[in-house]
Amino acid sequence: MYLKKLDLRGIRNLQSTQLCFHPQINFIYGDNGSGKTSLLEAIYLLGRGRSFRTTNPTTVLNRQTDDLLIAGAVQPPTSASVIPLGMHRRRSGEVILKVRGERIYASSGLAEALPLLLFNSDSFLLLEGGPKGRRSYLDWGVFHVEQSYREIWSRFQRVLRQRNSALRHGKIDPGLLAAWDTEFVGLAGKIDDFRKNYIDRLIPTLESTVTDLIQDLPDIHFDYYPGWDRSKSLADVLSADFSGDKQYGMTRHGPHRADLRVRVGRNSAVDLLSRGQTKMIVAAMQLAQGRLFNTLSGRRCLYLVDDLPSELDTGHRCRLAELLSRLGSQVFVTGVEKDDLIQSWPVVEKGDCGVFHVEHGEIKNETLG
Repeated sequence: MYLKKLDLRGIRNLQSTQLCFHPQINFIYGDNGSGKTSLLEAIYLLGRGRSFRTTNPTTVLNRQTDDLLIAGAVQPPTSASVIPLGMHRRRSGEVILKVRGERIYASSGLAEALPLLLFNSDSFLLLEGGPKGRRSYLDWGVFHVEQSYREIWSRFQRVLRQRNSALRHGKIDPGLLAAWDTEFVGLAGKIDDFRKNYIDRLIPTLESTVTDLIQDLPDIHFDYYPGWDRSKSLADVLSADFSGDKQYGMTRHGPHRADLRVRVGRNSAVDLLSRGQTKMIVAAMQLAQGRLFNTLSGRRCLYLVDDLPSELDTGHRCRLAELLSRLGSQVFVTGVEKDDLIQSWPVVEKGDCGVFHVEHGEIKNETLG
């Protein structure tokens, strides 16, 4: 499965254009500020319905236009027919999403059709940042494995908001709280089961990927924390800590506080590893998800790698490129210098890749020569 075509209009500084991509590696090069990352952002928008650069969607629009349009064609592995995807956003806030020509009302439909993973400066902070990013990492995998996960997580979020609202406002009806807690605990258990099942399958792949990618690394352990004390039931934890929850106005235990903890011995990995080693652990985590996704679904996700030369040294770049090549996934990788990108990859010959030069928002398809 790969992104075969992409039509763009009204995205940041990019000129309107139609592009055809190579099914495996696509090199995108140009000066800083030329629009390389904006091209990756457009692909990300098509697969996630949101930007990885901003939480304000209107900033993605070109200043000279009132709307943006992204249309893509995904080539499935077992069909000659492409899957058309589309996103149309107006400055007024209206968003129209389409899959196979039919309007959809949740971005998860895009994610199902175009599963993708991102390497950029923020994703390399996966270990150094808080648990939220690692929960998102876990949930990406569970979402693509368990079809009912999205609906259960949405119901859980609704109950969590209701419970938190009650904690912040006046006297709580004990009967109503008991009903919410019963539903909260039931949904939390399902979410926890989904995550544990996924982690049990992911960790062996993670460990083997770390070994393939990184040499002379201390023994790394990945531990799943569900969001509450494992030795107690969640119902007992909620009951015992009710007064504290009331004081802080929030539910402090549950799957919304889960984490994937990465340790060397008894210590957090980020406290012992170098910056370069930490980045490679994150790269291994992303690669492992792609491997497991392929094993469980028979499909391959797409990888976006932004500014690879500035994030990793030459040796680490080459090892990462080697493993990405083995996956057989479609990859889009950006950098300032074309030669730096090509030399990082396993043998690349004419016709074996796509090469795109971005200059002042104009994207030109080049022939490798």
